[in-house]
Amino acid sequence: MTDDTNMDQIEFWNGDHGAAWARHAEIVDVMFAEITDAVLEAAAIRVGDRVLDLGCGNGGTTLPVADKVTPIGSVTAIDVSAPMLERAQARADAAGLVNITFVLGDASVYPFAENAFDALVSRLGAMFFDDPEETFRRLVPALDPGGRIALGVWRGPRENLWAMGPVAAAREFLDMPPRPGPEDPGPFSFADPDRVRSVLGGAGLTDIALAPLDFQIPLGRTLEEALNFVMEMGPLSAPLATVAGDNRRKAIAAITKVLQENQGDDGIVRLAGACWIITARTP
Repeated sequence: MTDDTNMDQIEFWNGDHGAAWARHAEIVDVMFAEITDAVLEAAAIRVGDRVLDLGCGNGGTTLPVADKVTPIGSVTAIDVSAPMLERAQARADAAGLVNITFVLGDASVYPFAENAFDALVSRLGAMFFDDPEETFRRLVPALDPGGRIALGVWRGPRENLWAMGPVAAAREFLDMPPRPGPEDPGPFSFADPDRVRSVLGGAGLTDIALAPLDFQIPLGRTLEEALNFVMEMGPLSAPLATVAGDNRRKAIAAITKVLQENQGDDGIVRLAGACWIITARTP
């Protein structure tokens, strides 16, 4: 891999978008709590395990893993986003967790020691590599033989109304970027089960399985938090940042209408989410 591998993603997650995700870490954890639980269960995390958290973000998966392995285990959490990693470290410090090592770096090229981990987990962090097969091929030696892997990834966009519902409502008022191809780095690049099996199998992993996870995603705890998510962190954040005047007002009104239509009696906005929970092992 060359030194410019994944540079688009590195720049993206160190800009305004990454800063917004860091700022709203608690909202993100509320949204993705079911994915976190499913990934940890699939990975069968045990006391004393040495775990690699791939694309750890704000530490939403890292912290519960650290609790599960207890101080006799350890977690190494890697991410390219400095703002999110700083937030993760602060949250770990506040929780008094001392068995976590945070690494600012690209897992595609980071020199992990051989046989350093019993398990690898990732909540929505595995879909953004330029060459995912080569990335996982490089990660295999870092796990013990029979090492456990559990990944939470999005299925197709049409099944994920939390993302596409607001987009469909507001796109006529916005200058939308080109949609990434199905294998381009991005949220839905692992949506195709055949591609997942090809990528992970090509990397040398075995026992590859995909289990569907369907749930209603709470976009924060209030209508205001849901709107903040869509405007600052969702797929409309970049287009909204570049539009002004009447079109901006119309776009926000259309988004708000979708969110209000999906707001429950408890005030929480929920929209459909659909994931794969992928499991595999090293040979």
